[in-house]
Order: sequence, then C-alpha cells, then structure tokens
Amino acid sequence: MKRKGFTLIESLAVISIIGILATLTIYVYGSATARSRDARRKSDLTAISLGFQARYDSQTCSDPNDIGFYPGRNFNPSQRWKTVSQIALLTGDCGAFSEYLATVPLNPNDGKGLFPYRFDLSTQEPGGPALVGKHYRLIAHLEEPLSVQEQSDLDRMVTVWVGSFGGANLPPNLTKDRYNYIIGK
Repeated sequence: MKRKGFTLIESLAVISIIGILATLTIYVYGSATARSRDARRKSDLTAISLGFQARYDSQTCSDPNDIGFYPGRNFNPSQRWKTVSQIALLTGDCGAFSEYLATVPLNPNDGKGLFPYRFDLSTQEPGGPALVGKHYRLIAHLEEPLSVQEQSDLDRMVTVWVGSFGGANLPPNLTKDRYNYIIGK
C-alpha cells in the first residue's frame, strides 16, 4: 500500500515548529524595535542638549543678562521638569529656541503624550549662590529595563542634581520607573 500524504503526527510536528519559529521572530522584532526607539530617544536628547549648549554659548542676545544661561529660565520657577516642547514656543529668552534647534524632537511612539522629553534648570551653583539656568538636565523614558549599574548611576545623578545644583527631584508622577534616562551639563 502506497502513502499519499502526511500523517496527522507529521503535520502537527511541522505546524508546531512553524509556530515556535513565528513566536521567536515576533519577540525578536519587538525587542529590536524597542531598542531602536531607545536609541532614537538618546539621540534626540543629545540633539536637544546641543541646542541648549548653542543657546548657552550665544553671544548675540539683545539682553546681555541672558548671555551664558540655558533656555527656559524665564518660565514660572515653581514649574519644574517642564516639557521640552514648551521651549519651541519660547521667543523672548535670547531669541527663539528654533535659532539653535530647528525642530524640537518628540518622543517616538508617544502619540498619547505619556512620556514627553522634559528638562529642569539648576537653581544654584554647587556650593554657591542661587543662580537659575547655569546647568540643566534632560530626561526621557527608555523602554528597555535598566541594569543594576545603570539604575545605580541614575540614582547617583538624581542625588547630585538635587543636592549640588538645586535641581528638582523627580516628582511622584515622574518617578525613575517612568523616566529612566538623564543627561545634562
């Protein structure tokens, strides 16, 4: 007797293998896209940081008192950890911020506005007088979990920011679980 097809067991084995391979592919793709969004977030914060530095280095301010400060110090000082997109609207603080950064980047995959990029300005020099805007910090939310070393570095950076520069601690709604990447000068 001649067989003309596959047995049920053979068919189920092939379907199972295809299912396992499909699951692995979907997992790897999802992880790769999350890492690529995280890389973009880091790149965006670097670009914003360069815009902040260009504004700080600008010697063309109409008000000489604005020279040598980071943008945003004219915002309400009680409002800490402002969204970076608010800077795009800033015009009186040594000219429009768009002169230094043409387009303020937005968090990728953030159509709901859950984790906009945020910044805070220092309120004092380390060990010195109160002086708003001489230092800044930018924060973002990364999707990939932090390693133990990265979490330790983040904790240290927040402690130094608050203790030495008079920066604002992350408020409860902006905890390190949500915002877990910080850069600044």
